[in-house]
Amino acid sequence: MGKSLIILNGVKISTDKQGRYRLNDLHKASGGEAKHQPGLWNVNQQTQGLVDLLKKETLGNPIVSIEGRNGGTYACKELVYAYAMWISPEFHLHVIRKFDAVIMSEYKAKQDRDTARLEYKPMTDAVKKSREEQGKTIAPHHFSNEADLINRIALGMTAAKFRVHHDIDRKEPIRDYLTPEQMRCITELQRANTVFISMGWDYEQRKHTLTGIYEKNHKKPLLEELHRLAA
Repeated sequence: MGKSLIILNGVKISTDKQGRYRLNDLHKASGGEAKHQPGLWNVNQQTQGLVDLLKKETLGNPIVSIEGRNGGTYACKELVYAYAMWISPEFHLHVIRKFDAVIMSEYKAKQDRDTARLEYKPMTDAVKKSREEQGKTIAPHHFSNEADLINRIALGMTAAKFRVHHDIDRKEPIRDYLTPEQMRCITELQRANTVFISMGWDYEQRKHTLTGIYEKNHKKPLLEELHRLAA
């Protein structure tokens, strides 16, 4: 999954496939003064010394210049901080705080993904136990049906359709492509479904109650999140 979206002073900071940040966007976010162009910063001796040090520590190139559409100067985070400091101490502090906030958000998102992953096993264990107690056979689709139940309510589609819609490779977990609110919704629905299965509720009863939980606790937050991301 790509890096989280960073917006500085209303300017979206683009990244390349290697995760480097477009300094031209930072230049615009800083006010766009001619004296602060990335090219001027890139040729000074202090910058080149830092680039040389980073080249020794990393396998990839810490900074590249690309021509054509979506071109510009792309640099790693360390160089982003150095460039921001070169512009002004105030802009440097603003960049650090914004990047730190995004990093913390990504860490929280990872925790949410891990929680959802861990909550999935108790649900499948409940399915297995329920069918064993009823003397019924167990097949893979019994587990995928429960996952699809949750995904249809939380995402509006099955995991397979979500992959197609978002062009996600089959080897990648869809959790890595979910928003924080989607993850919280799926986690709560999985927990509730585990309890309902253990109570012996049938599919339609569980579906009805889970949909009610979604409507009450998650529909509005999901819509608000969607509007924020689209803004």
